Formats: sequence, structure tokens, C-alpha cells
Amino acid sequence: MSEVNTRYTFHYSQPNEYRFSLDSVFLAQKVAELLKSQSELKNKKFLDLCSGCGVIGLELAIYEDEVYHVDFMEVQEIYIEHFQKNAKKLFDNKKNLNLHLMNYEKAMSEPAFKSRYDFILSNPPYFFQGEGLYSPSEFKNRCRFFMDSSFEVLIESILYMLNENGRAFVLIRDGKHHGRTLVEEVVEIVKNRASVRIIDNVRGTNVVEIAKTAVV
Repeated sequence: MSEVNTRYTFHYSQPNEYRFSLDSVFLAQKVAELLKSQSELKNKKFLDLCSGCGVIGLELAIYEDEVYHVDFMEVQEIYIEHFQKNAKKLFDNKKNLNLHLMNYEKAMSEPAFKSRYDFILSNPPYFFQGEGLYSPSEFKNRCRFFMDSSFEVLIESILYMLNENGRAFVLIRDGKHHGRTLVEEVVEIVKNRASVRIIDNVRGTNVVEIAKTAVV
């Protein structure tokens, strides 16, 4: 995958303390390419999980005009104002864009989120607690590390929120320098409930597709 962003990127409102990386833009662009042949996108439901100020979901809605219904899930309240500004400037209520301020672990106890989405996109924290240098800023640490829940719960929440035959696209950085092979961990977590494959690489980070298996 080319690491050159071939499309105009909006000047997003975001916290000065922590800026989104181009990984999010590239993920949206990659998924948009994959969905070009997908029909009836206007009726599909998308979720930008760990959304921050909404870059992935909003970029996808820019690239794919037919992407209409996008939810965003973020645990840190600081992002609400930034998301609202970005959604307003880009689409001015012309698309169905909703931010859910909640932990994905809590979403698993909410029946409204069960099997809700056709597609989930996520650029989650890359680091596990104790496996990196912490910042004096709690906000930054929550962006970078799995502080609010765990990696396993993230994958479980994706399976919970995907509908039958739904697909997720997640940026997962390999953790070999910490003795982890995270894609293999994903395979172990989902077992026979989904297929898992690496479909691309963004600046050293794997783009992993989790395709839910329909219950027969």
C-alpha cells in the first residue's frame, strides 16, 4: 500500500496535546478502496471504534459518498467538541453521524449494540500497560495504552457489535519485541467465530480483517 495520501485531507479539529497519525487516514482510504464494488452502502451501518475526533469514519464518508450511517465510539470526553466541529464542517447534517461516549466494554452489555454494524473500523491503542514509556499526561496515556479496557475485550466487543457476515478492519501493531504476536492472539480469541487475515500494512502496522462467521 502506498504511504502517500492521494486524497485531500480535511484540517481536523483535534486536541493540541495529542494529534492523530496518518495511519487513520490510510486505513480509511484502504477500506474505501475495498468497498468500491460493494452495493447498497447507503443502507450499511459503520462504526469508527476508538474514534478520537472522528478521522477514520469521516474520511471514509468523504471517500465513499454512499457511506451514510456512521457511528463513532470514544471513551474520552475531550473529543466530543472536536468531533462535533468536524462533522458539522464536513457534512452539515447531510449524513447520519452519531458519537457514543462510552467504553467498548460497556457496549457489550447494551443490547442496542448487539449485531448492530455491517462494518467496523478501528485504530485502537498500540501499547499494553507496562510495555512502554508513560507520559505525565493521563489523556495521552489513554490514547496510547490499553488503560480503559483490554485488547481481548476490544476484539470481543467487535464480535459482539458486528452483524452476521460483518467485517472489521483494525490496525494492529505486532508486539514481537514484547514477546507478542497479536494477530495470532486475535485468531485465538475469535476461534471459530470469525476469520482473521492481514490484508495490508500501514507504516509497519498491520491492517487486519476480522470477518464474522454467520451462525448456521
